[in-house]
Amino acid sequence: VLRGLDKGHTLRIELPFGEFTLRADSVKPAILMATGTGFAPLKSIVEDAIKRKLARPLYLYWGARRAADLYLAELAQKWHDSGKLRFVPVLSEADEAWGGRRGLVHQAVLEDFAALAGHEVYACGNPAMTSAAHDSFIKAGLPEADFFSDAFVHTDTRV
Repeated sequence: VLRGLDKGHTLRIELPFGEFTLRADSVKPAILMATGTGFAPLKSIVEDAIKRKLARPLYLYWGARRAADLYLAELAQKWHDSGKLRFVPVLSEADEAWGGRRGLVHQAVLEDFAALAGHEVYACGNPAMTSAAHDSFIKAGLPEADFFSDAFVHTDTRV
């Protein structure tokens, strides 16, 4: 497209209208929870929070089947080690060498937080996780208005 444009041509673009962003007007601790590649939007949220030097506590829970599925675990661990956030990887099909958390990612959050009132939750990943997390967290006292999600939707690609 750009090769076909000459100086003075008008190019109109429309960017995503995403609403899955860290609420800038809140100081509540934020629990960021992902499964698989749901980490990508949370990565953007964390990088923006670091760039803006936000002081609110961030907790990153990243669930996957196997350790190899945590494709940027080193980056998340670097954030953890530097004090930017607390990183908790959780594997549902861990091998015997795994020394970290096991099970479902939303259950790990429930184990770590006796009460969720006073927090915000940002969940991104497969719809089964976001749905289970929503239901469990609301029962655990999280106000509905403090749960934000970006669930992946399967698209039928058959013609």
